[in-house]
Amino acid sequence: MSTEAKNSETLVNLTIDQRQVSVPKGTNLIEAAKLAGVEIPYYCYHPHLSVAGNCRMCQCKVGGKIGDGGKLSIACNTQVQEGMVVYTQQSAPEVAEAQRATLEFILINHPLDCTVCDQAGHCKLQDYYYDYNAEPSRFTEEKVHKVKAEPLGPEVMLDGERCILCSRCVRFCDEITETSELGMFNRGDHTVIGVVPGKELTNPLAGSVVDLCPVGALTHRRWRFNTRIWYTDQVDTICVGCSTGCNVKVATRDGEFVQIKSRLNSAVNQEWLCDEGRYGFDRFQPKTRSLTPTAAGQSINLEQALKLAQQALSGQGALAVFLSPLLTVEDIFAISQLVTKSLGGNLADVAVQIRERSLTAVEAKLVSPDYAPNAYGAQLILNPAASAKYVENFRAELEKRYLELLERVRSGGISRILLVGHEAIRDVDIDAKLREVLRASSTVVLSAKAPVGENFEALAKVVFPTRSVYEKDGTMINSSGRIQRLKTVLKASQNLLPIWEIVKKLSAEIGAPAISNNVTDDRSFFRSMVEQLSLLEGLTLAEIGDQGVSIYDRSVKASDRRDATAKNFASSAVI
Repeated sequence: MSTEAKNSETLVNLTIDQRQVSVPKGTNLIEAAKLAGVEIPYYCYHPHLSVAGNCRMCQCKVGGKIGDGGKLSIACNTQVQEGMVVYTQQSAPEVAEAQRATLEFILINHPLDCTVCDQAGHCKLQDYYYDYNAEPSRFTEEKVHKVKAEPLGPEVMLDGERCILCSRCVRFCDEITETSELGMFNRGDHTVIGVVPGKELTNPLAGSVVDLCPVGALTHRRWRFNTRIWYTDQVDTICVGCSTGCNVKVATRDGEFVQIKSRLNSAVNQEWLCDEGRYGFDRFQPKTRSLTPTAAGQSINLEQALKLAQQALSGQGALAVFLSPLLTVEDIFAISQLVTKSLGGNLADVAVQIRERSLTAVEAKLVSPDYAPNAYGAQLILNPAASAKYVENFRAELEKRYLELLERVRSGGISRILLVGHEAIRDVDIDAKLREVLRASSTVVLSAKAPVGENFEALAKVVFPTRSVYEKDGTMINSSGRIQRLKTVLKASQNLLPIWEIVKKLSAEIGAPAISNNVTDDRSFFRSMVEQLSLLEGLTLAEIGDQGVSIYDRSVKASDRRDATAKNFASSAVI
Protein backbone atom coordinates (compact mmCIF):
# COMPACT_ATOMS: atom_id res chain seq x y z
CA MET A 1 0.00 0.00 0.00
CA SER A 2 1.36 3.42 -0.92
CA THR A 3 2.22 6.08 1.64
CA GLU A 4 -0.54 8.33 0.28
CA ALA A 5 -3.14 5.59 0.78
CA LYS A 6 -2.01 4.96 4.34
CA ASN A 7 -2.20 8.65 5.21
CA SER A 8 -5.74 8.87 3.81
CA GLU A 9 -7.06 6.12 6.14
CA THR A 10 -9.33 7.05 9.03
CA LEU A 11 -7.53 6.23 12.26
CA VAL A 12 -9.27 4.95 15.37
CA ASN A 13 -7.86 5.54 18.87
CA LEU A 14 -8.22 2.87 21.53
CA THR A 15 -6.49 1.47 24.60
CA ILE A 16 -5.10 -2.07 24.78
CA ASP A 17 -3.65 -3.19 28.11
CA GLN A 18 -3.29 0.48 29.08
CA ARG A 19 -1.36 1.27 25.89
CA GLN A 20 -2.66 3.93 23.52
CA VAL A 21 -2.97 2.66 19.95
CA SER A 22 -4.10 4.31 16.69
CA VAL A 23 -5.09 1.90 13.92
CA PRO A 24 -7.06 2.15 10.63
CA LYS A 25 -10.81 1.90 10.89
CA GLY A 26 -12.01 -1.67 10.27
CA THR A 27 -9.01 -3.33 11.95
CA ASN A 28 -9.87 -6.24 14.25
CA LEU A 29 -8.46 -6.53 17.76
CA ILE A 30 -5.91 -9.24 16.88
CA GLU A 31 -4.22 -6.95 14.36
CA ALA A 32 -4.59 -3.90 16.59
CA ALA A 33 -2.95 -5.72 19.50
CA LYS A 34 0.03 -6.60 17.28
CA LEU A 35 0.64 -2.89 16.75
CA ALA A 36 0.66 -2.46 20.52
CA GLY A 37 3.21 -5.27 20.90
CA VAL A 38 0.66 -7.68 22.39
CA GLU A 39 0.08 -11.19 21.06
CA ILE A 40 -3.47 -12.49 21.24
CA PRO A 41 -3.44 -16.29 20.66
CA TYR A 42 -5.59 -17.75 17.88
CA TYR A 43 -6.00 -20.84 15.70
CA CYS A 44 -8.81 -20.29 13.21
CA TYR A 45 -8.12 -16.64 12.29
CA HIS A 46 -6.12 -15.77 9.18
CA PRO A 47 -5.82 -12.24 7.78
CA HIS A 48 -6.69 -13.38 4.24
CA LEU A 49 -9.57 -15.72 5.05
CA SER A 50 -13.08 -15.03 6.29
CA VAL A 51 -13.66 -14.93 10.05
CA ALA A 52 -14.95 -18.24 11.42
CA GLY A 53 -14.71 -17.53 15.15
CA ASN A 54 -14.83 -21.21 16.09
CA CYS A 55 -11.64 -21.80 18.08
CA ARG A 56 -12.44 -19.14 20.78
CA MET A 57 -8.75 -18.81 21.74
CA CYS A 58 -8.63 -15.09 20.95
CA GLN A 59 -11.04 -14.00 23.67
CA CYS A 60 -10.35 -10.66 25.29
CA LYS A 61 -12.26 -8.26 27.51
CA VAL A 62 -13.81 -5.20 25.93
CA GLY A 63 -14.90 -2.22 28.08
CA GLY A 64 -15.26 -1.86 31.82
CA LYS A 65 -12.56 -2.22 34.45
CA ILE A 66 -10.47 -5.22 35.36
CA GLY A 67 -12.60 -7.56 37.48
CA ASP A 68 -15.77 -5.59 36.90
CA GLY A 69 -17.94 -4.81 33.88
CA GLY A 70 -17.16 -5.40 30.29
CA LYS A 71 -17.57 -8.70 28.51
CA LEU A 72 -15.47 -11.36 26.82
CA SER A 73 -15.40 -11.09 23.03
CA ILE A 74 -13.45 -12.89 20.34
CA ALA A 75 -10.81 -10.52 19.01
CA CYS A 76 -10.92 -11.88 15.43
CA ASN A 77 -14.51 -10.72 14.93
CA THR A 78 -14.40 -7.51 16.96
CA GLN A 79 -13.46 -4.36 15.09
CA VAL A 80 -11.88 -1.38 16.79
CA GLN A 81 -14.08 1.51 17.91
CA GLU A 82 -13.10 5.02 18.96
CA GLY A 83 -12.30 5.11 22.68
CA MET A 84 -12.54 1.32 23.06
CA VAL A 85 -10.78 -0.16 26.12
CA VAL A 86 -9.41 -3.70 25.69
CA TYR A 87 -7.83 -6.09 28.18
CA THR A 88 -5.98 -9.21 27.02
CA GLN A 89 -4.60 -12.22 28.87
CA GLN A 90 -1.67 -10.05 29.94
CA SER A 91 -3.79 -7.73 32.08
CA ALA A 92 -7.09 -9.48 32.86
CA PRO A 93 -7.15 -12.74 34.92
CA GLU A 94 -10.59 -13.64 33.60
CA VAL A 95 -9.29 -13.54 30.03
CA ALA A 96 -6.35 -15.78 30.90
CA GLU A 97 -8.72 -18.21 32.63
CA ALA A 98 -11.06 -18.29 29.62
CA GLN A 99 -8.15 -19.08 27.34
CA ARG A 100 -6.90 -21.84 29.66
CA ALA A 101 -10.37 -23.42 29.69
CA THR A 102 -10.67 -23.16 25.92
CA LEU A 103 -7.29 -24.79 25.39
CA GLU A 104 -8.14 -27.59 27.83
CA PHE A 105 -11.32 -28.27 25.87
CA ILE A 106 -9.41 -28.34 22.55
CA LEU A 107 -6.92 -30.83 24.01
CA ILE A 108 -9.53 -33.24 25.42
CA ASN A 109 -9.52 -35.59 22.43
CA HIS A 110 -6.13 -34.65 21.05
CA PRO A 111 -3.72 -37.61 20.90
CA LEU A 112 -0.49 -37.47 22.87
CA ASP A 113 1.71 -38.22 19.87
CA CYS A 114 3.96 -35.15 19.75
CA THR A 115 6.98 -37.44 19.67
CA VAL A 116 6.01 -38.77 16.23
CA CYS A 117 4.19 -35.74 14.84
CA ASP A 118 5.82 -33.87 11.95
CA GLN A 119 4.56 -30.58 13.37
CA ALA A 120 6.50 -31.02 16.64
CA GLY A 121 8.77 -28.06 17.18
CA HIS A 122 6.63 -25.60 15.22
CA CYS A 123 3.13 -26.40 16.47
CA LYS A 124 0.85 -23.68 17.86
CA LEU A 125 -0.87 -26.25 20.04
CA GLN A 126 2.45 -27.02 21.76
CA ASP A 127 3.38 -23.36 22.01
CA TYR A 128 0.06 -22.25 23.47
CA TYR A 129 -0.04 -25.15 25.91
CA TYR A 130 3.21 -24.04 27.52
CA ASP A 131 2.24 -20.36 27.33
CA TYR A 132 -1.35 -20.54 28.56
CA ASN A 133 -2.20 -23.91 30.15
CA ALA A 134 0.84 -25.90 31.28
CA GLU A 135 -1.16 -28.19 33.56
CA PRO A 136 -1.80 -31.99 33.61
CA SER A 137 -4.91 -33.24 31.84
CA ARG A 138 -7.99 -33.87 33.98
CA PHE A 139 -9.67 -35.95 31.27
CA THR A 140 -10.01 -39.61 32.32
CA GLU A 141 -12.55 -40.85 29.77
CA GLU A 142 -11.75 -42.65 26.52
CA LYS A 143 -10.74 -40.20 23.81
CA VAL A 144 -12.70 -40.09 20.56
CA HIS A 145 -10.72 -41.86 17.82
CA LYS A 146 -10.86 -40.55 14.26
CA VAL A 147 -9.30 -41.30 10.88
CA LYS A 148 -5.51 -41.79 10.78
CA ALA A 149 -3.17 -41.18 7.81
CA GLU A 150 -5.98 -40.64 5.31
CA PRO A 151 -4.86 -39.28 1.90
CA LEU A 152 -6.87 -36.22 0.84
CA GLY A 153 -5.07 -36.06 -2.49
CA PRO A 154 -1.71 -36.89 -4.07
CA GLU A 155 0.20 -34.45 -1.85
CA VAL A 156 -1.73 -34.05 1.43
CA MET A 157 -2.37 -36.49 4.28
CA LEU A 158 -4.91 -36.07 7.11
CA ASP A 159 -4.64 -37.25 10.70
CA GLY A 160 -8.18 -36.61 11.92
CA GLU A 161 -7.38 -37.10 15.61
CA ARG A 162 -5.01 -34.12 15.61
CA CYS A 163 -7.45 -31.81 13.86
CA ILE A 164 -8.83 -29.01 16.07
CA LEU A 165 -11.47 -28.04 13.46
CA CYS A 166 -10.15 -24.53 12.87
CA SER A 167 -11.58 -24.84 9.31
CA ARG A 168 -8.74 -22.88 7.71
CA CYS A 169 -8.25 -25.57 5.05
CA VAL A 170 -11.95 -25.64 4.23
CA ARG A 171 -12.15 -21.85 3.90
CA PHE A 172 -9.02 -21.79 1.74
CA CYS A 173 -10.56 -24.20 -0.77
CA ASP A 174 -13.88 -22.34 -0.70
CA GLU A 175 -12.61 -18.77 -0.83
CA ILE A 176 -9.15 -18.74 -2.43
CA THR A 177 -9.02 -21.58 -4.98
CA GLU A 178 -12.85 -21.75 -5.12
CA THR A 179 -12.60 -25.48 -5.75
CA SER A 180 -14.38 -26.57 -2.53
CA GLU A 181 -12.81 -30.03 -2.19
CA LEU A 182 -12.92 -30.05 1.62
CA GLY A 183 -15.75 -29.92 4.14
CA MET A 184 -16.64 -30.63 7.77
CA PHE A 185 -18.64 -33.81 8.34
CA ASN A 186 -20.59 -35.34 11.28
CA ARG A 187 -21.46 -33.40 14.45
CA GLY A 188 -20.20 -32.71 17.95
CA ASP A 189 -16.95 -34.36 18.99
CA HIS A 190 -17.23 -36.68 15.98
CA THR A 191 -16.84 -33.81 13.50
CA VAL A 192 -14.00 -34.37 11.08
CA ILE A 193 -12.45 -32.67 8.05
CA GLY A 194 -12.82 -34.69 4.86
CA VAL A 195 -12.95 -34.62 1.07
CA VAL A 196 -16.31 -33.92 -0.52
CA PRO A 197 -17.61 -37.13 -2.16
CA GLY A 198 -16.55 -37.38 -5.78
CA LYS A 199 -13.65 -34.96 -5.37
CA GLU A 200 -9.95 -35.08 -4.52
CA LEU A 201 -7.65 -32.38 -3.19
CA THR A 202 -5.77 -31.82 -6.44
CA ASN A 203 -5.96 -28.07 -7.05
CA PRO A 204 -2.64 -26.38 -8.01
CA LEU A 205 -2.34 -24.72 -4.59
CA ALA A 206 -3.32 -27.79 -2.53
CA GLY A 207 -0.13 -27.89 -0.43
CA SER A 208 -1.05 -24.50 1.05
CA VAL A 209 -3.57 -26.16 3.36
CA VAL A 210 -0.66 -27.82 5.19
CA ASP A 211 0.94 -24.42 5.81
CA LEU A 212 -2.40 -23.13 7.11
CA CYS A 213 -2.89 -26.01 9.53
CA PRO A 214 -1.84 -24.74 12.99
CA VAL A 215 -1.32 -28.29 14.33
CA GLY A 216 -0.13 -31.56 12.79
CA ALA A 217 -3.42 -32.70 11.25
CA LEU A 218 -2.38 -32.01 7.65
CA THR A 219 1.04 -33.07 6.39
CA HIS A 220 2.89 -33.28 3.08
CA ARG A 221 2.85 -36.91 1.90
CA ARG A 222 6.30 -36.70 0.28
CA TRP A 223 7.95 -35.11 3.34
CA ARG A 224 6.33 -37.15 6.14
CA PHE A 225 8.81 -38.34 8.74
CA ASN A 226 11.84 -37.19 6.71
CA THR A 227 13.42 -35.08 9.48
CA ARG A 228 12.82 -33.17 12.69
CA ILE A 229 12.56 -29.43 12.14
CA TRP A 230 15.20 -28.70 14.81
CA TYR A 231 17.78 -30.62 12.80
CA THR A 232 17.31 -28.35 9.79
CA ASP A 233 18.67 -24.98 8.71
CA GLN A 234 15.86 -22.59 7.84
CA VAL A 235 16.12 -19.51 5.63
CA ASP A 236 13.52 -16.91 4.65
CA THR A 237 13.84 -16.34 0.90
CA ILE A 238 11.69 -16.28 -2.25
CA CYS A 239 10.53 -18.93 -4.74
CA VAL A 240 12.13 -18.55 -8.18
CA GLY A 241 9.64 -20.72 -10.05
CA CYS A 242 7.96 -17.72 -11.71
CA SER A 243 7.88 -13.93 -11.52
CA THR A 244 5.33 -13.78 -8.70
CA GLY A 245 8.21 -14.16 -6.24
CA CYS A 246 6.30 -15.95 -3.48
CA ASN A 247 7.83 -15.60 -0.02
CA VAL A 248 8.94 -18.92 1.46
CA LYS A 249 10.77 -20.47 4.38
CA VAL A 250 13.15 -23.17 3.14
CA ALA A 251 14.36 -25.93 5.47
CA THR A 252 17.46 -27.89 4.45
CA ARG A 253 19.46 -30.70 5.97
CA ASP A 254 22.75 -32.15 4.72
CA GLY A 255 22.58 -29.99 1.61
CA GLU A 256 19.09 -31.13 0.59
CA PHE A 257 15.68 -29.44 0.59
CA VAL A 258 13.51 -31.17 3.19
CA GLN A 259 10.56 -28.80 3.55
CA ILE A 260 9.24 -25.65 1.88
CA LYS A 261 6.65 -23.48 3.63
CA SER A 262 4.96 -20.37 2.33
CA ARG A 263 5.68 -17.18 4.25
CA LEU A 264 3.11 -14.46 4.91
CA ASN A 265 3.47 -11.42 2.66
CA SER A 266 0.21 -9.59 2.01
CA ALA A 267 1.71 -7.65 -0.91
CA VAL A 268 2.87 -10.73 -2.85
CA ASN A 269 1.46 -14.18 -2.12
CA GLN A 270 -0.54 -13.62 1.08
CA GLU A 271 0.40 -17.01 2.57
CA TRP A 272 -0.17 -19.26 -0.42
CA LEU A 273 2.27 -21.21 -2.60
CA CYS A 274 1.60 -23.31 -5.69
CA ASP A 275 2.52 -27.00 -5.65
CA GLU A 276 4.80 -26.63 -8.67
CA GLY A 277 6.90 -24.12 -6.76
CA ARG A 278 6.78 -25.90 -3.41
CA TYR A 279 7.72 -29.36 -4.60
CA GLY A 280 10.00 -28.25 -7.42
CA PHE A 281 12.94 -26.71 -5.56
CA ASP A 282 15.23 -29.59 -6.50
CA ARG A 283 15.11 -28.57 -10.16
CA PHE A 284 17.15 -25.46 -9.36
CA GLN A 285 20.05 -27.47 -7.94
CA PRO A 286 22.14 -29.02 -10.77
CA LYS A 287 22.56 -32.78 -10.57
CA THR A 288 25.81 -32.65 -12.58
CA ARG A 289 28.19 -29.73 -12.23
CA SER A 290 31.80 -28.66 -12.50
CA LEU A 291 33.68 -27.09 -9.61
CA THR A 292 36.58 -25.91 -11.77
CA PRO A 293 36.71 -24.05 -15.10
CA THR A 294 36.81 -26.26 -18.17
CA ALA A 295 38.04 -25.90 -21.75
CA ALA A 296 37.42 -28.56 -24.41
CA GLY A 297 36.07 -30.80 -21.66
CA GLN A 298 39.26 -30.57 -19.59
CA SER A 299 39.62 -28.92 -16.19
CA ILE A 300 41.81 -25.82 -16.07
CA ASN A 301 42.64 -23.31 -13.35
CA LEU A 302 41.03 -19.89 -12.99
CA GLU A 303 43.99 -17.98 -14.43
CA GLN A 304 43.98 -20.12 -17.58
CA ALA A 305 40.22 -19.71 -17.93
CA LEU A 306 40.43 -15.92 -17.61
CA LYS A 307 43.11 -15.75 -20.33
CA LEU A 308 41.08 -17.97 -22.69
CA ALA A 309 37.97 -15.89 -22.05
CA GLN A 310 39.91 -12.70 -22.69
CA GLN A 311 41.13 -14.07 -26.01
CA ALA A 312 37.64 -15.21 -26.99
CA LEU A 313 35.73 -12.06 -26.06
CA SER A 314 38.22 -9.33 -26.95
CA GLY A 315 38.11 -8.00 -30.46
CA GLN A 316 35.92 -6.04 -32.82
CA GLY A 317 33.46 -8.72 -33.94
CA ALA A 318 29.73 -8.51 -33.23
CA LEU A 319 28.70 -9.54 -29.69
CA ALA A 320 25.70 -11.47 -28.39
CA VAL A 321 24.99 -12.07 -24.70
CA PHE A 322 22.26 -14.41 -23.47
CA LEU A 323 21.20 -14.40 -19.81
CA SER A 324 19.41 -17.00 -17.74
CA PRO A 325 16.04 -15.95 -16.25
CA LEU A 326 17.35 -17.14 -12.85
CA LEU A 327 19.97 -14.40 -12.56
CA THR A 328 19.64 -11.78 -9.84
CA VAL A 329 19.52 -8.02 -10.39
CA GLU A 330 23.16 -7.94 -9.28
CA ASP A 331 24.15 -10.64 -11.80
CA ILE A 332 22.47 -8.84 -14.70
CA PHE A 333 23.93 -5.49 -13.72
CA ALA A 334 27.43 -6.99 -13.49
CA ILE A 335 27.11 -8.45 -17.01
CA SER A 336 25.78 -5.13 -18.34
CA GLN A 337 28.88 -3.44 -16.97
CA LEU A 338 31.13 -6.04 -18.58
CA VAL A 339 29.41 -5.61 -21.95
CA THR A 340 29.45 -1.82 -22.05
CA LYS A 341 32.73 -1.07 -20.27
CA SER A 342 34.97 -4.00 -21.20
CA LEU A 343 33.66 -5.65 -24.37
CA GLY A 344 32.75 -2.56 -26.38
CA GLY A 345 29.11 -3.63 -26.73
CA ASN A 346 25.81 -2.04 -25.77
CA LEU A 347 22.66 -3.15 -24.00
CA ALA A 348 20.99 -4.07 -27.30
CA ASP A 349 23.47 -6.95 -27.50
CA VAL A 350 22.01 -8.55 -24.34
CA ALA A 351 18.85 -10.68 -24.11
CA VAL A 352 17.13 -12.70 -21.40
CA GLN A 353 15.53 -16.04 -22.19
CA ILE A 354 11.89 -16.03 -21.06
CA ARG A 355 9.36 -18.84 -21.38
CA GLU A 356 5.62 -18.34 -21.03
CA ARG A 357 2.87 -20.87 -20.45
CA SER A 358 -0.92 -20.91 -20.32
CA LEU A 359 -2.52 -21.04 -16.88
CA THR A 360 -5.71 -22.51 -15.49
CA ALA A 361 -8.11 -20.23 -13.64
CA VAL A 362 -6.85 -21.48 -10.27
CA GLU A 363 -3.17 -21.16 -11.22
CA ALA A 364 -3.74 -17.61 -12.44
CA LYS A 365 -4.78 -16.58 -8.92
CA LEU A 366 -1.11 -16.79 -7.87
CA VAL A 367 1.18 -18.03 -10.63
CA SER A 368 2.74 -15.78 -13.27
CA PRO A 369 2.58 -16.89 -16.92
CA ASP A 370 6.38 -17.03 -17.16
CA TYR A 371 9.23 -19.02 -15.65
CA ALA A 372 11.49 -15.99 -15.21
CA PRO A 373 11.60 -14.82 -11.57
CA ASN A 374 13.64 -11.71 -12.37
CA ALA A 375 12.35 -10.86 -15.85
CA TYR A 376 11.20 -7.44 -14.74
CA GLY A 377 14.57 -6.73 -13.14
CA ALA A 378 16.21 -7.60 -16.46
CA GLN A 379 13.83 -5.25 -18.28
CA LEU A 380 14.80 -2.35 -16.01
CA ILE A 381 18.54 -2.84 -16.56
CA LEU A 382 18.47 -3.70 -20.27
CA ASN A 383 15.93 -1.01 -21.15
CA PRO A 384 16.70 1.89 -18.75
CA ALA A 385 14.57 4.32 -20.78
CA ALA A 386 11.48 2.39 -19.65
CA SER A 387 12.30 2.41 -15.95
CA ALA A 388 10.50 5.64 -15.06
CA LYS A 389 7.13 3.89 -15.07
CA TYR A 390 5.80 0.35 -14.84
CA VAL A 391 6.01 -1.59 -18.12
CA GLU A 392 2.94 -3.76 -18.70
CA ASN A 393 4.22 -5.65 -21.75
CA PHE A 394 7.72 -6.40 -20.46
CA ARG A 395 7.44 -10.13 -21.24
CA ALA A 396 6.69 -9.51 -24.92
CA GLU A 397 9.56 -7.03 -25.19
CA LEU A 398 12.03 -9.47 -23.64
CA GLU A 399 10.85 -12.33 -25.86
CA LYS A 400 11.18 -10.18 -28.98
CA ARG A 401 14.73 -9.14 -28.07
CA TYR A 402 15.72 -12.75 -27.33
CA LEU A 403 14.38 -14.12 -30.62
CA GLU A 404 15.95 -11.33 -32.66
CA LEU A 405 19.36 -11.83 -31.08
CA LEU A 406 19.09 -15.61 -31.50
CA GLU A 407 18.34 -15.17 -35.19
CA ARG A 408 21.40 -12.94 -35.57
CA VAL A 409 23.52 -15.70 -34.02
CA ARG A 410 22.05 -18.37 -36.33
CA SER A 411 22.71 -16.19 -39.38
CA GLY A 412 26.44 -16.24 -38.62
CA GLY A 413 26.74 -12.52 -38.01
CA ILE A 414 28.00 -12.92 -34.43
CA SER A 415 31.60 -13.86 -33.62
CA ARG A 416 31.65 -13.30 -29.85
CA ILE A 417 29.05 -15.05 -27.67
CA LEU A 418 28.64 -14.93 -23.89
CA LEU A 419 26.11 -17.22 -22.18
CA VAL A 420 25.41 -16.60 -18.51
CA GLY A 421 23.48 -18.98 -16.27
CA HIS A 422 21.72 -22.30 -16.73
CA GLU A 423 19.23 -22.20 -19.65
CA ALA A 424 20.54 -18.88 -20.99
CA ILE A 425 19.35 -20.41 -24.25
CA ARG A 426 16.19 -22.51 -24.15
CA ASP A 427 16.73 -26.21 -24.78
CA VAL A 428 14.13 -26.19 -27.56
CA ASP A 429 16.14 -23.52 -29.38
CA ILE A 430 19.41 -25.49 -29.46
CA ASP A 431 19.14 -27.09 -32.90
CA ALA A 432 21.86 -28.37 -35.24
CA LYS A 433 22.43 -24.94 -36.80
CA LEU A 434 22.86 -23.24 -33.44
CA ARG A 435 25.23 -25.95 -32.20
CA GLU A 436 27.36 -25.43 -35.29
CA VAL A 437 27.51 -21.67 -34.71
CA LEU A 438 28.29 -21.97 -31.00
CA ARG A 439 31.05 -24.47 -31.70
CA ALA A 440 32.61 -22.26 -34.39
CA SER A 441 32.30 -18.96 -32.48
CA SER A 442 34.29 -17.60 -29.57
CA THR A 443 31.77 -18.75 -26.98
CA VAL A 444 32.23 -18.23 -23.24
CA VAL A 445 29.85 -19.64 -20.64
CA LEU A 446 29.20 -18.91 -16.98
CA SER A 447 27.00 -21.72 -15.70
CA ALA A 448 26.19 -23.80 -12.63
CA LYS A 449 25.73 -26.85 -14.84
CA ALA A 450 28.51 -29.18 -15.99
CA PRO A 451 29.35 -29.36 -19.72
CA VAL A 452 27.72 -32.63 -20.76
CA GLY A 453 26.10 -33.93 -23.92
CA GLU A 454 25.27 -31.40 -26.60
CA ASN A 455 24.01 -28.56 -24.38
CA PHE A 456 25.45 -25.09 -24.86
CA GLU A 457 27.90 -25.52 -21.96
CA ALA A 458 29.64 -28.33 -23.84
CA LEU A 459 29.99 -26.25 -27.01
CA ALA A 460 31.91 -23.35 -25.43
CA LYS A 461 35.59 -22.45 -25.65
CA VAL A 462 35.71 -22.00 -21.89
CA VAL A 463 33.20 -22.54 -19.07
CA PHE A 464 33.32 -20.82 -15.68
CA PRO A 465 31.41 -22.69 -12.95
CA THR A 466 29.08 -20.46 -10.93
CA ARG A 467 26.76 -20.75 -7.99
CA SER A 468 23.21 -21.99 -8.45
CA VAL A 469 20.32 -19.66 -7.69
CA TYR A 470 19.93 -20.89 -4.09
CA GLU A 471 23.65 -20.74 -3.39
CA LYS A 472 23.88 -16.95 -3.46
CA ASP A 473 22.52 -13.73 -2.01
CA GLY A 474 20.95 -11.11 -4.23
CA THR A 475 17.76 -9.33 -5.17
CA MET A 476 15.01 -9.98 -7.71
CA ILE A 477 12.17 -7.79 -8.96
CA ASN A 478 8.88 -9.58 -9.42
CA SER A 479 6.28 -8.98 -12.13
CA SER A 480 4.59 -6.19 -10.16
CA GLY A 481 7.82 -4.23 -9.67
CA ARG A 482 8.57 -5.33 -6.10
CA ILE A 483 12.23 -5.87 -5.24
CA GLN A 484 12.84 -8.75 -2.81
CA ARG A 485 15.83 -10.46 -1.27
CA LEU A 486 17.04 -13.86 -2.44
CA LYS A 487 19.10 -15.41 0.36
CA THR A 488 21.65 -18.21 0.40
CA VAL A 489 19.93 -21.50 1.22
CA LEU A 490 22.62 -24.04 0.27
CA LYS A 491 26.32 -23.58 1.00
CA ALA A 492 28.38 -23.32 -2.18
CA SER A 493 31.86 -24.69 -2.74
CA GLN A 494 34.63 -22.14 -2.20
CA ASN A 495 35.65 -22.69 -5.84
CA LEU A 496 32.35 -21.24 -7.05
CA LEU A 497 32.62 -17.47 -7.38
CA PRO A 498 29.68 -15.05 -7.61
CA ILE A 499 29.15 -13.65 -11.10
CA TRP A 500 30.18 -10.12 -10.13
CA GLU A 501 33.56 -11.45 -8.97
CA ILE A 502 34.13 -13.35 -12.22
CA VAL A 503 33.23 -10.18 -14.11
CA LYS A 504 35.65 -8.17 -12.00
CA LYS A 505 38.52 -10.57 -12.69
CA LEU A 506 37.67 -11.00 -16.37
CA SER A 507 37.36 -7.27 -17.06
CA ALA A 508 40.71 -6.71 -15.33
CA GLU A 509 42.24 -9.39 -17.57
CA ILE A 510 40.79 -7.64 -20.62
CA GLY A 511 42.32 -4.38 -19.41
CA ALA A 512 39.08 -2.44 -19.04
CA PRO A 513 37.82 -2.83 -15.44
CA ALA A 514 34.04 -2.95 -15.15
CA ILE A 515 33.79 -3.12 -11.35
CA SER A 516 35.56 -0.90 -8.84
CA ASN A 517 38.36 -2.28 -6.68
CA ASN A 518 36.37 -1.02 -3.69
CA VAL A 519 33.86 -3.84 -4.30
CA THR A 520 35.01 -6.79 -2.19
CA ASP A 521 31.81 -8.64 -1.24
CA ASP A 522 28.13 -9.00 -2.10
CA ARG A 523 27.04 -6.06 0.05
CA SER A 524 29.58 -3.63 -1.32
CA PHE A 525 28.60 -4.65 -4.86
CA PHE A 526 24.94 -4.01 -4.01
CA ARG A 527 25.83 -0.53 -2.72
CA SER A 528 27.84 0.15 -5.88
CA MET A 529 24.94 -0.99 -8.05
CA VAL A 530 22.24 1.16 -6.44
CA GLU A 531 24.48 4.21 -6.80
CA GLN A 532 24.43 3.67 -10.58
CA LEU A 533 20.79 2.66 -11.10
CA SER A 534 18.66 5.76 -10.62
CA LEU A 535 15.41 3.90 -9.91
CA LEU A 536 17.11 2.12 -6.96
CA GLU A 537 19.00 5.20 -5.78
CA GLY A 538 19.36 5.25 -1.99
CA LEU A 539 17.91 1.75 -1.61
CA THR A 540 19.31 -0.36 1.23
CA LEU A 541 18.98 -4.02 2.12
CA ALA A 542 17.37 -2.95 5.39
CA GLU A 543 14.67 -1.09 3.45
CA ILE A 544 13.98 -4.20 1.37
CA GLY A 545 13.80 -6.30 4.54
CA ASP A 546 11.99 -9.64 4.60
CA GLN A 547 8.88 -8.33 2.82
CA GLY A 548 10.42 -6.42 -0.09
CA VAL A 549 9.46 -2.96 -1.33
CA SER A 550 7.84 -1.66 -4.51
CA ILE A 551 10.42 0.25 -6.54
CA TYR A 552 7.64 2.61 -7.66
CA ASP A 553 6.12 3.21 -4.21
CA ARG A 554 9.35 4.27 -2.52
CA SER A 555 9.01 7.69 -0.91
CA VAL A 556 10.75 9.84 -3.53
CA LYS A 557 9.61 13.37 -4.33
CA ALA A 558 8.26 13.93 -7.82
CA SER A 559 11.10 16.34 -8.62
CA ASP A 560 13.66 13.77 -7.45
CA ARG A 561 11.97 11.13 -9.61
CA ARG A 562 12.22 13.37 -12.67
CA ASP A 563 15.87 14.09 -11.95
CA ALA A 564 16.54 10.36 -11.50
CA THR A 565 14.80 9.54 -14.77
CA ALA A 566 16.86 12.17 -16.61
CA LYS A 567 20.07 10.71 -15.20
CA ASN A 568 18.95 7.21 -16.23
CA PHE A 569 18.38 8.34 -19.82
CA ALA A 570 21.71 10.17 -19.91
CA SER A 571 23.62 7.14 -18.63
CA SER A 572 21.88 4.56 -20.84
CA ALA A 573 24.49 4.94 -23.57
CA VAL A 574 27.36 3.96 -21.33
CA ILE A 575 25.86 1.81 -18.58
